[in-house]
Amino acid sequence: MEDLESFIVKAKKNGWVGSEPGGQKIPPSRPGSLDITFAEGDFFYQDSFVGISDFCGQEQVCYKGKPVWSQAYYGWIVRTDLIDGHRTVEVLRAALSAMYCAGKFLGSFEFSHGEFLYQDKNEGTFSNFTGIEEIRFNSEVAYRLRYFGGTVK
Repeated sequence: MEDLESFIVKAKKNGWVGSEPGGQKIPPSRPGSLDITFAEGDFFYQDSFVGISDFCGQEQVCYKGKPVWSQAYYGWIVRTDLIDGHRTVEVLRAALSAMYCAGKFLGSFEFSHGEFLYQDKNEGTFSNFTGIEEIRFNSEVAYRLRYFGGTVK
């Protein structure tokens, strides 16, 4: 289980962000959901969410078939006059790819993408955390996501 945090980063890279191949879309686990999985050794990851520009989801990691970690999140476009769904996805994929390639998914992180600035702020460790990510345009918040999670027993 010492490898849990590094597996989470690898799974996220292979998940929705898609900076590495390996994640697999599977049939929806709930009506209208998009589900992506990644497995390696005794670890299994699943991300399941509903919605596009405003969305809600949950990630889960199992070790030897038992849930050991989970994260829940809700994201939405705050200012439709500053950003749309397509551009939000573009900025998020670029920023999250850079974060995961740096070997982390927690810790303060900033990333510039064109005229947009991605910021992630959180507290805690992978075993118990809360955070918020934002995309800003000229210092105005255009998109926001709240998340929380940790290990489960």
